[in-house]
Amino acid sequence: MGNGFSTTPVSRITLFCRDLDQSLELYRDILGFKEIENKTIQSKELNELMNIEDENCFVRISYLQSQESDHGLIALFEINSKNLDKNESFEKPTIQYGQSVIVLNTKDHEKIYQVLKRKGYEFLVEPTVYEKKGDSEYIKAGLYKEMSFYDHDGFLINLIEYN
Repeated sequence: MGNGFSTTPVSRITLFCRDLDQSLELYRDILGFKEIENKTIQSKELNELMNIEDENCFVRISYLQSQESDHGLIALFEINSKNLDKNESFEKPTIQYGQSVIVLNTKDHEKIYQVLKRKGYEFLVEPTVYEKKGDSEYIKAGLYKEMSFYDHDGFLINLIEYN
């Protein structure tokens, strides 16, 4: 690092979701994350951290882990406040600036696709197979299968299978 500063690998991402149970159905039950903590918090300090002015606000939280790692956790936060409208719609855009994508590797591409399709998830890209001919420093040559879909809150998820 040129400036002398450093950070660790990504320890977790936090996704604000409308319905924690519905999100758990995807991330835990379909994608295979393990729930390592589940709690409900109602505190002035948490409201201040989230910049919410609602003394009756409470947050349901689930921390999810893929395999046994302290890095790459997914935290699902369901905020319950009169100041937030859970019915507010969002658009499922094409790729655009400012959008983020959760990228996950899997060996169960086809099985996951069938479950997602049956449950009505919307896809940006249906499963696509392609060959990468040459190795690069980060990505090996080989046959890849990818798909991108939206969770119920509009987060884009990309699943990759490498053969």
